[in-house]
Amino acid sequence: MTPFLFVLWVAQVLGSYAILFLVQIPLRKRPLWIIRTVLFLVKAFLLILLAYMTMSISVKLVWNSGYLFVGLYVAMFGDLLTDIVTLPLVIKRKSKGCVLIQAIVCLVLTLAVMIYGTINMETIRPKYHTYESSKITESHRFVYLSDLHYGSAQSEKVVVNAINRIVSENPDFILLGGDITDEHTTKAEMEHIYQLLGSTGIPTFYTYGNHDRQPEGDFVGGPFYTPAELEEAIKSNGITILKDSWVQISSDLVVLGREDFSDQSRLPVAELPAWPKESFVVLLDHSPYQTEDIVATGAELQLSGHTHAGQFFPLQVVYNLTGHDAYGTYHHGDTELYVSPGITGWYFPLRTEAHCNYEVVDLVPSK
Repeated sequence: MTPFLFVLWVAQVLGSYAILFLVQIPLRKRPLWIIRTVLFLVKAFLLILLAYMTMSISVKLVWNSGYLFVGLYVAMFGDLLTDIVTLPLVIKRKSKGCVLIQAIVCLVLTLAVMIYGTINMETIRPKYHTYESSKITESHRFVYLSDLHYGSAQSEKVVVNAINRIVSENPDFILLGGDITDEHTTKAEMEHIYQLLGSTGIPTFYTYGNHDRQPEGDFVGGPFYTPAELEEAIKSNGITILKDSWVQISSDLVVLGREDFSDQSRLPVAELPAWPKESFVVLLDHSPYQTEDIVATGAELQLSGHTHAGQFFPLQVVYNLTGHDAYGTYHHGDTELYVSPGITGWYFPLRTEAHCNYEVVDLVPSK
């Protein structure tokens, strides 16, 4: 994100804060409980709607006006928190100075949401997992990362530091779970990130996400590279693409990578090349939503991303309530599914949901 875009975004947040507060001044002067309650619920609904529109509705208006929606989201979040924090003041009906106090509180809370969300997006943490299985005969360690969306929300320095830390975990191999790039990534940025990921000296395997091949690039003046150029950049840096195919890591371990659900060439599970059933299978599928496929493969472990754990509060709750596996551990048939929040987020320099993670996974023999 360029400094100009960041300044513009901050200005949009502050402008949205000012407009929201000014139109509510008459209400903030009086404890009109019924109106306040109804308005609070309306604003909460609008907060969810803004978050959902920004993250889940793929139309040109959202792509081109996304920063405006996110600015409104931050201001609305701060405004709702203000309603809660200043409730004792309103109950006591201290009208003198009440509006000014609420204005100051609202500004502080709006800035707090923006600052927290920005820091959270720029901070990448490791998360450690251990899985035991009777199929595992020797210990394996690998790192899984997804949803890097390179060239969008995080600075290059943050990404390079994360890659260096991943190498320091001493993994046997690295798994890239898709959306390493997206529609905003230039060709030069795409080539650069795969040079970085391919320079670790660690065997690296990749599966496609729904954004990597820039299917909606025309929304942002692209696409900036072709699928063939993407494939060449990946392979030329020594990274193996798993597209409805598998690789035998060792006699006891197989990694199976799926084509993304958004691509029509994705094979039915029954048509996948057979893998040794005596081996522990790690299944890579960018999206966690294809439950029937998860059950049909019978893999011991599936790793997915795609959801960003919602990225904007409270989308994680919304996704789970609507039956979508959003973040964490789930079970489908014989498969344990872990949905990663991703190492970055999509486009905007803000994350008010779960932290940015890469996953350090240890597979060990059953005790």
